[in-house]
Amino acid sequence: MKYRTKSIMPPPITKLHEAAKAYIGSPRFLNLGQGVPGHIPTKSTLDVLSERIMHPSAHRYTPDQGLLELREELALRLRQTMKIHVDPFSELTITAGGNAAFAGAILTLLEPGERVIMSNPYYFNSVMAVRLCGGEVIGVPVDEEFQPSIDKIEEAIDTKTRAILLVSPNNPTGAVYERNVVDRLLDICIENDLMLISDETYSRMVFEGAEHYSPRSRRNATNNVITLGSFSKDYGMSGWRVGYVIGPPEFTEEFLKVQDTITICAPTAGQILALEVLKSGQEQVEEEMERLSLLRDLAYLRIHEIDDLQAVRTKGTFYMFPRVAGCTDSRNLVLDILQSAEMLVLPGSIFGESGEGHIRLSVGPLTPEAVDEAFNRLGAYFRHR
Repeated sequence: MKYRTKSIMPPPITKLHEAAKAYIGSPRFLNLGQGVPGHIPTKSTLDVLSERIMHPSAHRYTPDQGLLELREELALRLRQTMKIHVDPFSELTITAGGNAAFAGAILTLLEPGERVIMSNPYYFNSVMAVRLCGGEVIGVPVDEEFQPSIDKIEEAIDTKTRAILLVSPNNPTGAVYERNVVDRLLDICIENDLMLISDETYSRMVFEGAEHYSPRSRRNATNNVITLGSFSKDYGMSGWRVGYVIGPPEFTEEFLKVQDTITICAPTAGQILALEVLKSGQEQVEEEMERLSLLRDLAYLRIHEIDDLQAVRTKGTFYMFPRVAGCTDSRNLVLDILQSAEMLVLPGSIFGESGEGHIRLSVGPLTPEAVDEAFNRLGAYFRHR
C-alpha cells in the first residue's frame, strides 16, 4: 500500500521513549527529554471544572471557534500582558493545542510546493506539518547566540516563499529574540507580502531581565502576522490540549474550514479549565516562573562544570541546548547516555542539521535535587566515555 506520509519522519520523541521503556519503571530513571512543566492547574480551578463537568454542556461541542467567554477572557489577558489587541469574534480561535494551531495555519496558507522559512535548529513538529501539506521547509542557520540571521533569511526568500516562522522564546535553544530582530523580520514580511507566523508558546518563560516582544503588538502589521499560543506550558495543561491562533479576519474565516474538518473544536472540558486558569491561576504562573528561574540558575551553574558541554546561556524556556565536544552523531550519543546513566535527553539532530552535535535538556518538571543528580550523572558519563 502506498502512503503519501512515507516521506515524513516519525515523531522522534515517541521513538526515543520506546527506547527508554526499559528504564522508565526504575526509580533511578531521569527524564530530561519531553518539554513539560513541573506543575498542574490549581485545585481551585480543578474544583470549578469538577462542578461544571456534571452539566450536559460540558460533554457537547462548543462553537468551532471556541467558547466565546474563553475568547473574550483570553483577548483581555493578551492585551494586558503582551499589548496584543485582538477581536475575540473575528480574529481569535481556540484550538486543540499549539500543534493544531500551527498545522491548521499551514493548511490554510500553503499550496503544495510553497515554502516556509525557519531558523535552524527548529521544532520538528513544525517541519512535519509543512511537509504533510506538501510544502517545503527552508532552514536558515542561527548565529552563535541562537539569534536568527536576518540577511540569510532575506536571501532565502523566492517566489515560492509563503511565510517565515518565528519561535520566541525558542524551542529547542531557549533563545529570546531581540526586538530589533523581530521588527526586521516583520518588515521583511510586509515588504514581500509574506506571513510571519509567530509561535509564542513560551511567551511567559523569559528570565534574567529579558522581555518577550510579540510582532502582533505592532498595530500597523496585523495583516501579516499569525500568532500561535498554548495553555500547555504556562498553565501546566499539556494533556488538556488547548491552544489558540490569532490572525486577520479573512484568515480566521478560512482557518475555521480546517478546524471544522479536523477537530470541529478544542476539547470542551479543556476550554472550561482554560477559562478558569485565566481568571484565577495567574498567581500560580508567577510562582512557577520563579521556580523555573532558580532551576535554570542551578542547571547553568552545574553544566559549566562539564568540560565536554559548551552551553550558550539563553534567557527563555526551561531548555538548554549545549554543544557536545567531538559529537558527530547525537542520536547514538543519547542512546549511550540512556544506557549508561539511565537518563533520557534529546539528540540535537532531530531539530535539524544545525542541531547536530548538540543535545537538548529539559529541566521543567525537575526538582533541584533531580537537577543536581542529572548533572552528576552527565559529569560522570563524560569523564569516562
